[in-house]
Amino acid sequence: MKQIIISILIFGFFGCKNEGQEKDKMETKTENLETLAFNGISIDFEFNSDKPTFGDLFLIVGFDNPNFIAKSRAFEKLNELGFEQTDDFFGIKNDMGNGSDVKIWLFPVINGEEVYNKNGPFDAIRVSYDVLRNNKKTADLFEHTFNSIISNLNVTPTFKGKRIENFEKTRELINKTIKYCEEELKVEPGSDKALLLDW
Repeated sequence: MKQIIISILIFGFFGCKNEGQEKDKMETKTENLETLAFNGISIDFEFNSDKPTFGDLFLIVGFDNPNFIAKSRAFEKLNELGFEQTDDFFGIKNDMGNGSDVKIWLFPVINGEEVYNKNGPFDAIRVSYDVLRNNKKTADLFEHTFNSIISNLNVTPTFKGKRIENFEKTRELINKTIKYCEEELKVEPGSDKALLLDW
């Protein structure tokens, strides 16, 4: 009888523990989606060789910067994306009338950190999309940008330090984050109400 009681207690303890762990996992997922909604989704494209300077990177806007001579023309192939210089960074401006002023940001990166007022060479570029503050169609532009970069540059794309082979899982994550905005935050991404939310 004593053994049966002990077995029941042990089973109950581990049952509660597992239930607690599952709850923690769910809360972590929710917290992650909240973070992604407010902070955006960023992908780093690490250069496998020939790290670019600011002059090389500037070619993404479609012309040379006279103050920073380009050593490579690789970024010229990406000017169809519509990036413009915004301060020391680059962005695809919003012409849709709703959402934030910049749909997609591009930052030069050294040692895992976004940098400004640096001539390079850069270890990577970081492309970021603010899910909450942009129209849902921006996800298509983010995917197009991803595909264009990996097709034209010798890079390894990573998300949170882990290599990604294609955009499929990122798209799933974006869809979940959009759903979180709609169902949990009760806002349509890119709407005036979404822009007013503060985290």
